[in-house]
Amino acid sequence: MIRALVSLLLLGMAIPSLGGCQLSGTLPITARYDPAAAAFARKPGTGRIEGQAFLRRDYGRLVTAAGERVFLIPATAYAVERFDKLFGGDRRSYYGNSVEDPPPAYYDDRRETKVEMTGKFLFENVAPGRYIVATRVFWTEPKSFFTFGGAMYDIVDVRNDETTVAVVSGK
Repeated sequence: MIRALVSLLLLGMAIPSLGGCQLSGTLPITARYDPAAAAFARKPGTGRIEGQAFLRRDYGRLVTAAGERVFLIPATAYAVERFDKLFGGDRRSYYGNSVEDPPPAYYDDRRETKVEMTGKFLFENVAPGRYIVATRVFWTEPKSFFTFGGAMYDIVDVRNDETTVAVVSGK
C-alpha cells in the first residue's frame, strides 16, 4: 500500500516537470514557408517509398509503429529547419521542442498513410524530390506508469520509376 502511494506521488511530481525537458519558449523558424518550393510534391510521379518504422527497446526487442500515421513532407528549407528544431538536431525525440505553428498551406503539401502491423508502410505515385518521412512509436512496459518511445523521422530522395527504401528508426 505504501509502495503504491509513493509511486503515485512520484508520478504526480514527474508530470508537471515533463515540460522542463523542452527548451523554454517557442523556437522561431527563420526560413520562410514557400509553397513554390514544395510544388514538386503536388505533381504526379511514378516513384514509390517502401518503408518500415520501428524502435529497438534497450534489451533489443523491436517495437513497430503499427497503426500509426506516417507523414510524407516535402523537404523544403522550411520543413528541414522545422524538424531540426522540433527534434533538437536528432532524428528521434520523446518530448520534442516547441516551435512556432506552420502556415495552414504547409499541411496541404503533406501526404499520409498508416503503418501496417509489421511496421511497413507504402507511398505510391510519388513525384521526384527530397522528402521527410515521419511517424512515432510508443509503448508501455509491464508494471510501469511511463510511456517509452517517441517521434522520429528520416529524409529520403525519390526518383521516378524507382522504389526508395525508408527505414524510420530514429537513427
